[in-house]
Amino acid sequence: MQIVKKSDKSIIVSGKVITELDNFVADIAEIISRYTEYVIVSGYVAILFGRARGTEDVDFLIQYMPYDKFSSLFHELSEENYYFLNSDNINELYSMLCSGLAVRVAAVNMVIPNIEIKFQKDDYDDYAVSEKVTASFGDISFFISPVELQIPYKFYLGSEKDIEDAQYLWRIFKDIIDLPLLDSFLSSFDIDGEIYGIEI
Repeated sequence: MQIVKKSDKSIIVSGKVITELDNFVADIAEIISRYTEYVIVSGYVAILFGRARGTEDVDFLIQYMPYDKFSSLFHELSEENYYFLNSDNINELYSMLCSGLAVRVAAVNMVIPNIEIKFQKDDYDDYAVSEKVTASFGDISFFISPVELQIPYKFYLGSEKDIEDAQYLWRIFKDIIDLPLLDSFLSSFDIDGEIYGIEI
């Protein structure tokens, strides 16, 4: 796999083996995009670019949507053979989102993998959505959070898996990343990149 182009808003990848997970994510992303803005964040971003590890869920941040739009999204997902793991009650699901909680979507008769959906809630989420990047490979494209934000965020989360995700992203993007922007986010999360082998 090779990253063949990266602009501020676009990453094009060649030679990627497209997995069932990629197709699942792309399908959900296409449906959600008809109702609100979204961005994919966290562990799947590293997996997308070749990190060899499994995942149970894929994290989506979405812009707030009114109840009627969420209801339409709920019904379209149901028609496309997806369901919400948390509840089959639209009111309960919408209340969860508005309370800052996540709701999960999976294919009918499946639990894993699933999509975890949350409304954006803070300045970092706002940045991820407003500055989202198009990742394209084969016939698939969807929106991911800027790598310059994902690396510090994963270090901030701090688990072994998160740190390994961040270091992986750094290794494959270090020659084309916006280093001043990365440094700014490292500082905002109070992360010393040198501890993790990041030299800016």
